[in-house]
Amino acid sequence: MQRSSLGAWLLAAAAIPCAVAAELTLPKDISVQRTAAGTTLLDGRGRVLYTYARDAVRDVSSCVAECAKLWPPLSAGSAVSPAADWVAINRPDGTRQWSFRGKPLYTFAKDAATRVALGDRVGQAWNVAHIPLRTPPGIALRSTHLGRTLVEARGLTLYWHEDETPKSGRTTKLECVEECLREFQPLAAPLLANAVGEFSPIDRDDGPRQWTYKGRPLYLHVGDLRPGDSTGEAAERGAWRAAVLEPAAPLPAWLTIQRADMGEIYADARGFTLYTLAGSLERIRTLICNDDCIRRNWRLVPAAANAKPSGEWTVIDSPFGDGARVWAYKGDALYTHTRDREPGAVGGDKWAAGSGGGGGGWNPLLRRRDYEQ
Repeated sequence: MQRSSLGAWLLAAAAIPCAVAAELTLPKDISVQRTAAGTTLLDGRGRVLYTYARDAVRDVSSCVAECAKLWPPLSAGSAVSPAADWVAINRPDGTRQWSFRGKPLYTFAKDAATRVALGDRVGQAWNVAHIPLRTPPGIALRSTHLGRTLVEARGLTLYWHEDETPKSGRTTKLECVEECLREFQPLAAPLLANAVGEFSPIDRDDGPRQWTYKGRPLYLHVGDLRPGDSTGEAAERGAWRAAVLEPAAPLPAWLTIQRADMGEIYADARGFTLYTLAGSLERIRTLICNDDCIRRNWRLVPAAANAKPSGEWTVIDSPFGDGARVWAYKGDALYTHTRDREPGAVGGDKWAAGSGGGGGGWNPLLRRRDYEQ
């Protein structure tokens, strides 16, 4: 999602009511997965469905030819629409595809397991077909490295305090007062605001009304400057937590996070930067660097025999066809650069750029790459 469209996205998210499975009339062989953050659409095999940002015209798919091989359209076959939300659209090749609320639906070829969303945010154009929970104006959900997280109108992370969790039969006692308010700012609710779903306003003695979620007061942290920042998580020995409704899968144990000139980056256990390749390995082999040349500059990240995938971090066959099993992120093999000599070095950035088909060559894996655009 582009930053310029953030305001429109927030308005759209607030306008869509949370739809429980019982309220959705679904075509045959389509199901849903519900979490505290909302509802995700799944195909008949339980695989996550996606929408494409470049499908700008309602009920018209712009993903054809090579695009449709990586992002197979959700076939409607000869089915009849069960409700107004669902339209079976005609594709250029004569097949029919389901479109939900004006957005054509797709699967992702690299999703090898059910309920795994490797395609979410790929190319900053693909998103899980997700119906968010109902929120008040000015509050929405945003995908961050922490998971689906509550944010305010500018996209900044919202927080709650562990000791302000409501106790059964008791009124929540506000722990963040006086000096605490210099670091954490209550999320102001309008004077005449009413409860919206799980969100309700409370009156503070020391300031304006404040939004709560399930009785937990919501705050902003003064150290967060951009969407995706989560500086408040380090406050008060972990007593503060980002308001995450759907946590991200845990990172593999071997993974580390390092600081580099371009920000926080993912790295291996030694601290060496991880890279993924944008574009075609075959094209690079043909134009500028054969397999021996590539291996002199790049090392795949090997996966142990008992390695267990976690969320977007998976294990795949080596792209060199040598039978090895290697780690991947969103289905793309992970590499380290042989000339990176210390943690945080990014000497492989844009290596072979312009020759990889996608034009990007090898790119460092930034912790916030998928979220800050």
